Amino acid sequence: MENRNEVPKKKNIWNLVLGFLFLIYGSYRLYVLSENNFQDDTLGLILAIGFIAFGLYDLWKYNKGL
Repeated sequence: MENRNEVPKKKNIWNLVLGFLFLIYGSYRLYVLSENNFQDDTLGLILAIGFIAFGLYDLWKYNKGL
């Protein structure tokens, strides 16, 4: 049970900002790659998915207050 007098953790705003930036940039890269052929740029596809995953992770960290 939580103590009512306990001060809540301050959330790191940089996790929110970087999470949105990585998510937007990864989605944009994935969209651009979908317009072209995925087979031509496998590394770009992996990086786009990585940016999206890292953006979601940063947003999760912000939500949890880590």
